[in-house]
Amino acid sequence: MSRSPRFNGYLFFFMGTLFFMLAIQSAGQTSGWDVLTILLVAFAAFDYMLAFKFFGAAGKQAQENNNSNENK
Repeated sequence: MSRSPRFNGYLFFFMGTLFFMLAIQSAGQTSGWDVLTILLVAFAAFDYMLAFKFFGAAGKQAQENNNSNENK
């Protein structure tokens, strides 16, 4: 059984937030923006993008389920 898109969305949103917090800590410990900080922010942005994609898919799936139930 596969996971729902909403669960995947929450998972990627949590991971993006974690990477973002690590990037903030990394920037605070160093003199500013270094390679590690930029990579962490890039991973966070990628995770947020995937999270919103999964949230959109969950919304479409719910809408399709509502439409199929109304047609019965």
